[in-house]
Amino acid sequence: MESLEVIKRKMRATESLRSIVKTMKILAAVSIRQHEKALRSLEEFNRTLEMGLQVVLKSYEKKEEKQAEAVDNLRTAAVVFGSDMGMCGQFNETISAFAAGNMEPEKDRITVVMAVGEKVMTRLDDHGLRPKELMSFPAMLSAGIEPLLQELIFKIERWRDELKVDKVILFYNRPAQEKLSYLPHLHVLLPVSDGYLNSLREKKWESVSMPVYKMDRDELFNSLIRNHLYVSLYRSFVESLTSENAARLASMETAERHIDDRLDELKRIYNEERQDQITSELLDIIAGFETLAEEKGPFTK
Repeated sequence: MESLEVIKRKMRATESLRSIVKTMKILAAVSIRQHEKALRSLEEFNRTLEMGLQVVLKSYEKKEEKQAEAVDNLRTAAVVFGSDMGMCGQFNETISAFAAGNMEPEKDRITVVMAVGEKVMTRLDDHGLRPKELMSFPAMLSAGIEPLLQELIFKIERWRDELKVDKVILFYNRPAQEKLSYLPHLHVLLPVSDGYLNSLREKKWESVSMPVYKMDRDELFNSLIRNHLYVSLYRSFVESLTSENAARLASMETAERHIDDRLDELKRIYNEERQDQITSELLDIIAGFETLAEEKGPFTK
């Protein structure tokens, strides 16, 4: 049986670990709220953007509509969003397996694979994919999403110029309805979906009159599409971050339960050992008293 001092040291170490886990839980929860707030703001902006696209698209005749290229034989780039930090359960494995499975039919057309996060890069290697590029992923929005967005946009433009990439696919985890859960998601960034544009064009305008604009129609359309691509990339980053922190929070809650169980066990062992020591000390006292009484005799005062 371990000594009481050894058990106390284990209890202190376990309590210290519990404090660290609790801090990580708080940070993850704060990050989730921060990301959810960013997503709400993004959706507000996206609604305004889609209204602008709706106005411009309605001004095109059916035969004039901007049509995306056929996607069957396009040279493809894939961007897989993961994490730089661990302790987030199956987060990186889930998106890596999903990306590998969905890229299999297009493996002959995949020109470049980029990993966003060192942890997911390792997982992609395990699935037979060899990312040619790596981008570090921030743990919080305060670390700066915009510079990363600009870097990614620059890379996509370079792929299009140098590698003749025509199709860009984003793979990332996004929050699910169930608390602290997520699902892998695929989004084709380029070319912009005909179905998406047609749905905006055919959508009924809710007010009485349509807004008017004075700038060149094609120039306005291209500007709105660039903003649409920016929103799609921003959403990918933030939803992946939200999912990562949800996974980390769930992992920390599981770890906290295990730590509490371990603490309860150590306290039980400590109390039992302490009780055994007290009992042993009492027995020694009683035995010593009885020995002393026998030596002095029954009539000794």
